[in-house]
Amino acid sequence: MTSKQVAKMNENKNKEHKLMIPEILMLIASYLPLFDVRDNGRYYHAVDIWDPKPLLRAATVCKTWRQVFTSVLWRTYDLAIMENIVPLDVLHRNIHLVRNLSLFDKKHKKHAPLWDALQGHEHIEKLEVHEPVFPVKKLLGPKNHNLGELKLSGTSERMHPFLMIFVERQVHLKSLELTRFKFTASDWKRIISNKPHLLKLTIAQQCEFIDHKSDENQDNITEAEDTTTGMKTTVTGNQLSVTNNDAPTSSGGVTSGGSKKRKNDENGGGGSKKRRRAELVNTELPDARNIGTLSVTHLVLQDNLLLLPFHKAILEACPHLEQLEICYSLKADGGKVATLVRDNCSKLRRLTLKSTRQPWTLEMIDGMPHTVEELTLHTGQLDLQMAAAINAHADELTRLELDFGRRGTKGKRRLTCILSILRKCTELREFSYHNHATDKVFKEMMLNKPWNLPNLRKLHVRGVSPRTRYKGLPQVPVPRNWRQEIQFRNDDCCNTRCVEDVPNQGDTPLSPHFDVALLNHIKDLPNLSEVIITEAKYRKRLG
Repeated sequence: MTSKQVAKMNENKNKEHKLMIPEILMLIASYLPLFDVRDNGRYYHAVDIWDPKPLLRAATVCKTWRQVFTSVLWRTYDLAIMENIVPLDVLHRNIHLVRNLSLFDKKHKKHAPLWDALQGHEHIEKLEVHEPVFPVKKLLGPKNHNLGELKLSGTSERMHPFLMIFVERQVHLKSLELTRFKFTASDWKRIISNKPHLLKLTIAQQCEFIDHKSDENQDNITEAEDTTTGMKTTVTGNQLSVTNNDAPTSSGGVTSGGSKKRKNDENGGGGSKKRRRAELVNTELPDARNIGTLSVTHLVLQDNLLLLPFHKAILEACPHLEQLEICYSLKADGGKVATLVRDNCSKLRRLTLKSTRQPWTLEMIDGMPHTVEELTLHTGQLDLQMAAAINAHADELTRLELDFGRRGTKGKRRLTCILSILRKCTELREFSYHNHATDKVFKEMMLNKPWNLPNLRKLHVRGVSPRTRYKGLPQVPVPRNWRQEIQFRNDDCCNTRCVEDVPNQGDTPLSPHFDVALLNHIKDLPNLSEVIITEAKYRKRLG
């Protein structure tokens, strides 16, 4: 190896060493409270707004920092956030560095320079489009795209033809989210049939199938006026029919050929809106079976108005599904949905149910496949029937999460059900519970009998006794076999302890009586290593 080669290698090492400094600073900056989150009610989206000027100044330290620091910083930006902060000429000059892009109702005339900058958008990896009133034709560009994640939000109408073409061309997508769209069977087939790399599919908020037959007829019908007076030519598909609307009578007059209402009744096109709506609900969507097999492993259905045919069309096309998140639907029976999941998803391992309806939740738990190992319930109630259904899968479940949100109760019946689950499901390795009972009731109901959890490794109990209301909460030393780590995290409906309520005096951290009582109750579990009680994390000491 010559001296020049050695010098070049040393130079490359020095460059790599210099590149570490801005990357470390970017990592530190990602944890700083730079974001001011506000809810955008119009788009149902939380927007993060922050000022990038302090971090941009750090890029002026030297040329190396400017080359690396600036590119990393721009890749973390969102165009919808910085559009009003960064001048358009600067944005146009650095658009090739942007990786995440969000578009909110961008008018073409107002943002014409912006659309000109976006024409070469092959570098974009994540794209989010809300209520697309802009000319989507601007986004078509070349046929080969590198988009990995795509989120689309509509206006409860059919997808625009240009937007449909754009989605159809995204063959490298790994994640697709659709919100407030109406689909025909042919639309649905065009959207997802050519996505060999698609792993996550999300359907949310007012997505539904419409009558594909009437829609196809409407798309294929074109009308052209003939030169002959009173003659109208209607072209339907490949058929050509000539209809004489104003036929002359024997008396020389002209008749209209009958009333419009009678014609509709004869052709089967009459009827009230309610009957037409019922016909759309009963549509079986036979064309949806021709989609083929999708590679989706994570499916999210967050729409409570999804029809059963929609569930059927999606679940039949996802035999490789490993994770399913589904919410209660007003128009789909829980037993039928559970049957579809059990018959078509033989590899399902994680199941998340979001429902406040006990019958629907019970049917889904009863009918879930025996391959499910991790079950998450976001529900407002838990009774003995649901506990029995969970216990029926005790040999398969390794992770269980019960989240009752803001609708939790402080009664003893729920704790009785949870205790029966903890004594029956012996294979659980992780258990998470959102508690609403007081410390006294919890200790009375849950700590009077041992938990039969020999394989439990992690325990997470949130919401025990709002700590901020009681400044004089009794504090005792943490048990000898446990080490305390304070995490100040706020739950949606539960307050956490104040800093003054958890004093650390030297090497002897203190904890409330409840924490100590719970730790002493579960100290004999052989594999337990981590316990989280609201904001305090306890780790078992080795030896």
